[in-house]
Amino acid sequence: MRCQRDKRRKGAALISRFTSSLKQPQEGIAYVLTYFIVAEWLYPLPEISDTGFLPFLLLIAAVFFVITAIPVHWLIRLGFYAVVLTYSLHMLFIPGTYMSIDWWTLFMTEIWQQSARLFSGGVLQLSDMYRSFLLIVLLAMVSYLAYYWVAIAHRIYFFVFVSVVYIGILDAFTAYDGSWAVVRLVIIGFVLFACMRLLRLQLRYSNLGHSHVFRYLTVAAAVILLSVLVGWQAPKYAQQWPDPTPYIERTTGVDVLSWGSSSPDGAETRKIGYGENDERLGGGFVMDDMEVFTARAETSAYWRGESKHEYTGHGWTSEEGTGFGNGELIEQSDGHVDLYEDTTETETLEADVSYHDSRTGEGDLLFSQGALQEADAEMEGGYSVYIDGENGRSEVWHDEEDVNDAGAFTLTYEHPQFSVEQMRDVDDPKGAQQDPQAVTDKYLQLPEELPDRVGELAEELVQDGTNRYDRARAIESFLNGPTFDYETTDIPVPAEDQDYVDQFLFETQIGYCDNFSTAMVVMLRTLDIPARWVKGFTAGDEVSVGDDGYRELEITNENAHSWIEVYFPDVGWVPFEPTPGFSGTVDFASADMDPDENGEDMMFEQEVDQDTEEGNADEDEDEEDVGETEAEEREEEQAELPFWLLAGMGTGLLLAGLAAFKFRGKIMQLWLSRRYLGMDSGSRFLGAYESLLKYLDWTGMKRAAHETLSEFATRVDFRFDSEDMRALTTLYEDLYYGNKNPDQLPEDTERRWKQILDKIANAR
Repeated sequence: MRCQRDKRRKGAALISRFTSSLKQPQEGIAYVLTYFIVAEWLYPLPEISDTGFLPFLLLIAAVFFVITAIPVHWLIRLGFYAVVLTYSLHMLFIPGTYMSIDWWTLFMTEIWQQSARLFSGGVLQLSDMYRSFLLIVLLAMVSYLAYYWVAIAHRIYFFVFVSVVYIGILDAFTAYDGSWAVVRLVIIGFVLFACMRLLRLQLRYSNLGHSHVFRYLTVAAAVILLSVLVGWQAPKYAQQWPDPTPYIERTTGVDVLSWGSSSPDGAETRKIGYGENDERLGGGFVMDDMEVFTARAETSAYWRGESKHEYTGHGWTSEEGTGFGNGELIEQSDGHVDLYEDTTETETLEADVSYHDSRTGEGDLLFSQGALQEADAEMEGGYSVYIDGENGRSEVWHDEEDVNDAGAFTLTYEHPQFSVEQMRDVDDPKGAQQDPQAVTDKYLQLPEELPDRVGELAEELVQDGTNRYDRARAIESFLNGPTFDYETTDIPVPAEDQDYVDQFLFETQIGYCDNFSTAMVVMLRTLDIPARWVKGFTAGDEVSVGDDGYRELEITNENAHSWIEVYFPDVGWVPFEPTPGFSGTVDFASADMDPDENGEDMMFEQEVDQDTEEGNADEDEDEEDVGETEAEEREEEQAELPFWLLAGMGTGLLLAGLAAFKFRGKIMQLWLSRRYLGMDSGSRFLGAYESLLKYLDWTGMKRAAHETLSEFATRVDFRFDSEDMRALTTLYEDLYYGNKNPDQLPEDTERRWKQILDKIANAR
């Protein structure tokens, strides 16, 4: 009998422990509502990331909430967590029999390899399975925290507050619309506050009866309902505060460039990045600084993705090429014109590129700083590289099952040097008869509905041009001029019966690179000058420069960009940069330009660099010849020097180094002042202005990539309470974009330049 009573007592205790997890009904209600808040955290994931299986993730979160509410030993609960975690990954990713030896081998290998990648800093290279693994682990942790806040701490304010802030941030800085999510969170939050308040009242006053609880719940429900109705019906004020995004970008130094991936309708705010669909241009975009790839290259130039040739009046389309092969490089050849003609001087260069997005699957696009010739990757299994010689689009195709690490490539490409004199030989008024038929058939296309005033404006702009090159530069300078404003937000989307270029040129006159580049292509085509639209990435952020001269570059979605290419007979496709604030591709800037294009200085610097490198190589050989003899002599001389002299020399060098570091700003200022003393020519002023930009960057005032030179100058003048930087910037733009080379600069140019230099040094 006693044994039976003990068994009944233990059973009752177990039942009591099971049912005492959530002691009050309001605790259960609050716990369920907390789950709905967690669901609000999950809803945006498909829109702001590549997360899938949202219903399955919501189910997993619900299962974790149930497991957490069951009052069992923590080891048993941990076992339940592990079963749900592993079985979920099995359902989503891992083939084979659940919990078999092969299954465990694959699971543990993946977790081990991906964990090593995570702790080595390769967050963007994590596999989908491992990211899901981390997300499910996070859901388990959140379920326990929710239980702790509701059943133990009886406080939920912080959780609700953080949830509202989270949705607000996503609504402000991503494409996710969190309006209804915030409404739901506020309603759930009110109910949670009422439940938590009732729990604390019951703990404080043990004699609360059912009538008191009923009255409290009635009043709470009335207050919540009234608050929701008032909020629903009350008038809504327009935005009272300015958009915080530009301020955050300026203060944090986040680079923002001007090209967003297109959505089919073009009406939504999109996320910046490289996209395939360009059929509907227009509208603003939100920033995304996710890293796309890193590169190690000799040059810092634009990364070309592809060009498109058919303008529809709303955007761009292009014909898809055909023809692929196995394990080899294939180039389409169907009577097209290559990127550069044979007469164009090119240099063969290499770049090591590591992509940080998923490269498993067919048709991965490659980006190159010139005409891609070869792409090598160390991977298991066969792969093919397809290059469309006409539009420059390059893709790698491989067998997905054989891929091990297909994200790293060594690219071999042709880097051109264009001859301005040769381009200016194309001097006929229309010039179309000099172009190959394959070029004119594609790259003079315009929609029939294009308004006539677009062509009339183009004719007016190039009336003083005597050749194709000068006409292209005239339109480029016009788009770079004060008529247009560079903006990335609140960009109108043309109506169905409205032309994209016509709206930009004659109505809005604001936009980003898509607007400027498309407008220049269309205006050139109205003049029978073959041109096409190109997209890719700018050079990226230079992380470091190695001893071998190679640059380490980091390219993010914010570096996505579009520009144009103009065809010149016997030269090929030459890039032009119509977007204000962008200095143009290195391919064009490093061209063999004539004196009035400031080309002599550029070529001279290249020659000096080459001579310096040759001299350094000779010095290295001489040092190797003396070798051991000089080393022995230095050792003998050092041995003969007294200790006190060596100590004094070391102390002096240390003090000199500290003094140089302390006054490094003043030293830099004096050096620049002496270097550009006597600013008497346009080319000398251009060098002085660019050195001033580098000095500002060095002192901490970095020009953000989204800023035009005028915007940056305004910020500098505001910082130093002057008007000198804006005056210098206006002169720089006239000289650089206007192709001017005056015999005499304004009298106060050097004075203004020195004043800015002095203020920078004094502010350090």
